[in-house]
Amino acid sequence: MTTSVRLSFDRLVAYSTNQLPLNMAALPVVLNVSHFYGEVLKVPLGIMGLIFIATRVIDAVQDPVIGLISDKFTHRGPRGRLTFVALMLPLMIGGFYMLFHPPESLFTQPVLLASWLFVALFVVHLGYAGVSISYHAHGAELTDDYNERTRVTVGREVFGLLGMTLAVVLPTYFTAKLGDHAGYVYMGLIFIPIAILFALPTLIWSPPSVHPPVVREEPEIHVRYFRNWLIGMMPWLARPTQNMDKSFTLKTLVPFFAPMKNKLFRRLLLVFIVNGSALGVAVSVMLFYVEHVLKGGKLQAGIILLVYFGSAAASVPLWLLLSRRLSKTAAWFIAMVMTAAAMLLAVFLGAGDFIWFVPIAIITGLGIGADYGLPPSVLADIINSDEGKDTRGDTGAYFGLWALSTKLATAIGAAGSLPVAAILGFNPGMGQYSSTALIVVYIALPVAIKIIAALLIWYIRIEAERGSVRDEIMGHRAGAVA
Repeated sequence: MTTSVRLSFDRLVAYSTNQLPLNMAALPVVLNVSHFYGEVLKVPLGIMGLIFIATRVIDAVQDPVIGLISDKFTHRGPRGRLTFVALMLPLMIGGFYMLFHPPESLFTQPVLLASWLFVALFVVHLGYAGVSISYHAHGAELTDDYNERTRVTVGREVFGLLGMTLAVVLPTYFTAKLGDHAGYVYMGLIFIPIAILFALPTLIWSPPSVHPPVVREEPEIHVRYFRNWLIGMMPWLARPTQNMDKSFTLKTLVPFFAPMKNKLFRRLLLVFIVNGSALGVAVSVMLFYVEHVLKGGKLQAGIILLVYFGSAAASVPLWLLLSRRLSKTAAWFIAMVMTAAAMLLAVFLGAGDFIWFVPIAIITGLGIGADYGLPPSVLADIINSDEGKDTRGDTGAYFGLWALSTKLATAIGAAGSLPVAAILGFNPGMGQYSSTALIVVYIALPVAIKIIAALLIWYIRIEAERGSVRDEIMGHRAGAVA
């Protein structure tokens, strides 16, 4: 049974505001923590790298677990997931404050300062994952209407992009006015009232879920499905795996990945990870590109980021209209092609061409609006599709794996970009500053990845209520001709 609720504007805004502190917290953790602890507080880079790896591994493991916990909170009523958000919000806020306000007594003790960094990262990652997974899962349950789900996710991302804008502006402003140390401390302080102010409307006035509490299948069912899948590929495993459904370890672990039964979810994850890795590549070398190819500075980089996120927020009406006229994946496909075409134009730019890069940033910003707003709406449709089988409605479990895939896409992009740049001749540690290497990594590589993602989404069906992009666009064109 589906419930096609149309949300009033005020209730939609109330739900959406919490995305602002989420995105405001996410960007500095990625961009500013390494500079603050490495350049300002002088934590050895080797130790800091190990801390980042360890906390990211823990962060990845905890996502599916948090998704299952969020599902359990649905038994506390139609706003149960928001109760879990409220419980995890202090961890996110406190962890963020800890990151940028370590005790001065630790500044001369590198081991203790590194320990503080580890604990702060662990707390902020745990709080962020708990808030984001349960919050996004609640959003997927506000309505079952195809177009209204897009309105929910795209509206939410408007506040998210505003949060990213603050995350770019505030560190730049505070460090310029107060110095690096005091500037980062003030950023940690100001996050507290902002996070509370924008979380309260969601916790108090967000619409309730229209779905019943999640009732999970017995874990043995998922283990048997996994066993049948293995035997289908390798029949000789039938005998060795005959007692798999009695294994406590498998009965504990396999349910975390039960949503992978849904073939539409598997396809969406494939396209999402491939497409997201293009952004991961570009973000990793963006500052290098501005400095060494365009010959700009921090001001120019900040302007590009503001233009980028501003145009993404302004693109909301465009993607709402296209998703209704065509389909969500068709609109997403158009965004991929548009972004790839705009990025290719940057090949012709060089030193002093900053002003010509701004239109490219506007167009790619429009594309990022689709990247952030449309895939979660497609996911919300998939969760309750017939292809979901016995995982239908397990919204938290799906969003737990979705959060994991988001981090995987970023990690793949970041891990692939800098080594390739070094191989091609850009390695500051060795005194190598090849502009060609940056052009290849910042432009050619992301464009190639975007084209692969566009081809995947063109041919394979992902949406629960629509065909492939090829079928939808060709069918729409045929209908118009007729």
